[in-house]
Order: sequence, then C-alpha cells, then structure tokens
Amino acid sequence: MIETPIDYNEEDQAVVSAFEALAPEEQDGSFWSDLALNELKSRVKAYYITAQNTRCCYCDRHLGSTNHGVWNTEHVASRASHPRFMFKPTNLAASCPDCNINKGVKEVLTTPNRKTYPKTSSPRTSSAFLIIHPHFDRYEDHIHRINMVYLPKSKKGKKTIFVCDLLRFAQNFIDWENSAADTSFEEEVDTVFDEEPTVSQAAVDAVIAKLPIK
Repeated sequence: MIETPIDYNEEDQAVVSAFEALAPEEQDGSFWSDLALNELKSRVKAYYITAQNTRCCYCDRHLGSTNHGVWNTEHVASRASHPRFMFKPTNLAASCPDCNINKGVKEVLTTPNRKTYPKTSSPRTSSAFLIIHPHFDRYEDHIHRINMVYLPKSKKGKKTIFVCDLLRFAQNFIDWENSAADTSFEEEVDTVFDEEPTVSQAAVDAVIAKLPIK
C-alpha cells in the first residue's frame, strides 16, 4: 500500500489547479497526453515507482527497474471516464503495462457519478472502490499469491483478478494439460465464495492444495 501520495511542486500544482478550475464539460482526459505535461508526468511516474518499491500496484510483481519504459502511470479511476479525478494524487499509481492495458477503462468506482475523490485511507474510502486500491487497501488482505497464481481473499480481490486479468499468469505455473480451457481454478474459487463472503487464509490454503502448482 502506498503510504504517502505525491505532493506536487509549485509548477505542477499550478497546472493541476488550472485544469481543476475548468467547468466539468471542459475537463478532458486526453489532456494527459499534452506535451506540456511531460515533466509533470515524469515526476509522477518516478515518485510512484519508488513509493511502491518497484512493484506493480495490481499484480504485485517486483519489476526491479526504475526505467520509465517498464512502467505505465495508472489512473485508478480511468481518466477517460473520470477526468475530474485525473490529477488527484490518490488516484495515481504505477503499474506494469499489461495490468494497465487489461484494466483499461473498466469501471472501478462503487458510485460512478461521485463528485469527490477520497484523500485518506479508511474502511469508508476503501469501500468506494470495487478493486484493490493502491492507496487505501493492503494487497495481502485481498489476494493471496503463490508464485504467479492469484487467489482472492475477498470480493474486492476477486474483482481485481478479473479486471486486471491476473489469471494470465496461471497457465505458466499451474500444470493443467489444457490450461487455456481448464476452468478448475475459477470453479474452486467460486465454490469458496459461494460459502463465504470473505475468505479465510485456511480456505485459500485449501484451494491451493487442490491446484497442481508447479
């Protein structure tokens, strides 16, 4: 979990304030691609790569590099759908390109038409999001990972696995004869969730024990 969001310098804050002062209908997520934002975007990406200890905010892989080409700047609530939140420090993080692409513009807000963005971590702010939030949730509270096999411990963990397609790693680590078509993983997880809204560590371990993990 990211402990402290970025604090914009004076120059960057001036740009952010000017954008946020626009009428809602004039705020456009495509502004993020404006060349005038290159330095701001570079500072944002560098900050979150370090704040996350070079781990992707969604798949939790340790990428082990601060090279900006290895990373995407992530808007938790999509800038295309929610441009009003585009510069909110707690809406920003660093993700691997695959997670960023798979998540795309999928809706992650519990209330899509909300007008304000949470600033501090609390159970209430966490519940405003359908997926694990890098600023408001502890990853290990929602997902258990063994090698690159992801098992949900909560509804939010399950949603994150789906939204970011974290099952994309499974066929390399689970010894199924026909990995692409085998539904054993999903069936095991669904069975557990049918019985419990929040999955205990013991239940997760029971699922792991049934999977032929390499």
